[in-house]
Order: sequence, then C-alpha cells, then structure tokens
Amino acid sequence: MAPENLTAYGSTLDVEQQVLANQSRRPPRPMPVIVLADISGSMDGEKIHVLNRSIRSMLHAFAVEDSARGEIHVAVIAFGGDEAVVHQPLVRASQAQWTELKPRGRTPMGSAFNLARTLLDDTTAVPKRAFPPTLVLVSDGLPTDDWQGPLTALLGTRWGARALRLAIGIGVDRTSEADEVLAQFSTPGTDVLRSDQVHEIPAQFRWVTATVTEQLHQRTAPRAVRLEDLD
Repeated sequence: MAPENLTAYGSTLDVEQQVLANQSRRPPRPMPVIVLADISGSMDGEKIHVLNRSIRSMLHAFAVEDSARGEIHVAVIAFGGDEAVVHQPLVRASQAQWTELKPRGRTPMGSAFNLARTLLDDTTAVPKRAFPPTLVLVSDGLPTDDWQGPLTALLGTRWGARALRLAIGIGVDRTSEADEVLAQFSTPGTDVLRSDQVHEIPAQFRWVTATVTEQLHQRTAPRAVRLEDLD
C-alpha cells in the first residue's frame, strides 16, 4: 500500500475509533414505558391487588436489563376519582420505588391521555434521542370523562404517533363499548390483551415485559461501524 494510502487508511481508523469512543461516553438511550392504570372503584379487591403485583414484577424485570446503549425508563399514570395523577414518575426502572395503587371513584381515562401527552412532550423526561416509547393502557370499564379528544391529541404528537400502544382489558363484565375504547388506543393490528379472569393479569404483563425487552435488545444490538456511516 502506498504511503499516502496508509495515511488515509490510518485517518479512517482514527475517525472510527473516535466515533466508538464518543458512543461509549454517551449515556444509554432511554426507552420510555408509560403504564396508564385504571384505579376506579370497580378495580377494588383482587383486581387492584394483582395489578400492583404485576407492575412490581415488571419493574423488577426491567431493572435487571443491562445495556450500555439503552435502558428502560418507567412511569405509571393512575386514573381514578376526579383526575389522573403521575403515581410513579418517569425514571430508570432500577430507580423506581413502587407504592401500592389504591382504587377510588370514577374512570377519568381522558385525563390520563392528557397527562401522558404532557409527559411525552417534556424533553427533559423524554429527550429526542430516546427510543420510541411503549404505552400500556389497563382498564376494566368505560371512561367517565371525555376521552376521544385527548386520545386524538395524544396520537397526534411525535411520540404518541410512534409509540407501541398496548391495551389490557380486565374482567368479564366489560362492555363492547369499553373494549372499543381499548381497541382505538391500541396500535393498529395489535389485539387487545384480554384478562377476563383476574389470575390472567400477570401473564399479560409478562407478555408486555417480554415485548419491551425484546425491542430493547433489537435496538441496542451492537453492529460493526460501516465506512458509509462516517461520511
């Protein structure tokens, strides 16, 4: 190889090494997961107990995922009573401190959609370099507030449109109208996960957990640096 070619080759290697060094110094890209949990009065009893246990297990599974390229961040929005609240702020799963959800009042699902939109629009919580989020809606009944406008607004945002949206319907007493709300929330082509019996809730959350972690692995799998990437 001619000396001038060796010089150019060495320069290319230097650039590649610098790119890899810069990547290694950058913090892992967050992959947000936001659970919108129905805590209305109809969730009282075994439903809310199993839901708490299932979310806690999901947080534990996410917390042990270890990647220098990406990490799962989790928030829980609880909707019951008059409005939705952020029950678990959006933090790395390993930092989450879970406290039990307690049922109350009505089903302000539209309020939860508005809160999710506000959270996703917060660039300090969900930076531009984040991986597309996953939104998980869990409910056993019909919303008691206006939900269509808030859902349309949520899906019209950058992250809302790109999110993987999953819905879990709880209980055998759900109406067809309640199921339709869950279907409209879900990503097109994604079936509503049905937990007609309370004991089926953990299995649905295990499926959600596996789906999210698989996405993380796919997006953070190391690949060789290609010269065309350096142009």
